[in-house]
Amino acid sequence: MVDNKIIKSIKTDFFALRNGEIADRLRKAGSPYKIIFGLQIPQLNGIASKFEPSAELAETLWDNRSTRESRLLATMVYPVEEFTVDMAEKWSSEADTVELADMLCFRLVRYIEGAEALVEKKIESDKEADRYFALRLAMNLLVMGKLKDVGAVYSMAQRAYSSAAAKTVAAQIIEEIDFINEK
Repeated sequence: MVDNKIIKSIKTDFFALRNGEIADRLRKAGSPYKIIFGLQIPQLNGIASKFEPSAELAETLWDNRSTRESRLLATMVYPVEEFTVDMAEKWSSEADTVELADMLCFRLVRYIEGAEALVEKKIESDKEADRYFALRLAMNLLVMGKLKDVGAVYSMAQRAYSSAAAKTVAAQIIEEIDFINEK
């Protein structure tokens, strides 16, 4: 069980750094969270740097589904070497915003063994959120040079281009692969 002092310290930091203007904009944009402090990623990084990476702390934060910053911070404090494909599948299906899916891919999933297979699995899903996650993860793997079948990802991005949520990341993938191919 996570020490209550740690959670209290995190909440104190959330309150101290809150930004009402950003929080209001996120609410107006339709953010699903009941509690939004409006913290930005560098501020969350600062909070995360105060703690040793901990799966237990990350899972406690992740389970706080009502607070945007708790869920984002969870991706920053989970030890990368302990994060598994099973955890990636679970958390990706629970990621309730594009921002959270982006952070999950960037902070954790792109480093795990089996990430490319997860792209292939999620891109075939009926759920738009899964397809978005697959494309975002593919983009991360592409930038890291960890994609084996770039042609398949290019085709995947072209097919996904008609999806509203995935359009931007699909365009980024197509641009990046075109750029790589020009070299």
